[in-house]
Amino acid sequence: EKFDITEIKGADSLYEAKGIIAESESVAAELFSTKATFYSTEGSSQCIRAMLYLALTHHTAEGRPVVVAARNVHKAFVYAAAMLDFDVAWLWPEQQNSLCGCPVSAEQLEEVLAGLKNPPAAVYLTSPDYLGNLEDVAGISEVCRRHGTLLMVDNAHGAYLKFLGQSVHPIDLGADICCDSAHKTLPVLTGGAYLHISRSAPDLFFDMAEQALSLFASTSPSY
Repeated sequence: EKFDITEIKGADSLYEAKGIIAESESVAAELFSTKATFYSTEGSSQCIRAMLYLALTHHTAEGRPVVVAARNVHKAFVYAAAMLDFDVAWLWPEQQNSLCGCPVSAEQLEEVLAGLKNPPAAVYLTSPDYLGNLEDVAGISEVCRRHGTLLMVDNAHGAYLKFLGQSVHPIDLGADICCDSAHKTLPVLTGGAYLHISRSAPDLFFDMAEQALSLFASTSPSY
């Protein structure tokens, strides 16, 4: 009990961080080479909703917003689509029938984006997938750049990818925003996760990240 300092001066506030949490997030941003890194205590599910909210807030194209997504999305993505009311253009696997893995090539994405009437709010990948396979994030990010759209990656199972001999973390490969579930592959307790914003991401992502996270979070300040 002597270590429980909830709701007293010095404990900081997760979505209005100005003290020890803000300092820790700043260290994490330096570690992951991001423009900013924010903490989630409700896993990557909370980050997924926040990422999609930010993309839709930034989106200005006419018509209903569309997110282009590989079909092996986590159910948190589907719930977010229902809550935020956007349409999905699904990318189906080219080489296999299992939806646990959904390999998407840069060429496939190029064809899909070229066929859309309006630019999508974002392209969304799950990498690593549930079988450990990695998407071609670098190649896909180049396609997204050419089409002026954002790339977001559910990297829930890949927080460790930054710390390999050569980083293959989505942020280093060109993703604009991604989430890592630190509690899956790093020694982080409960539902600890990261929301990473790249240096190339719109300023709005940085300005509204805490608001986006808090929108889908518990209001209990101790969690």
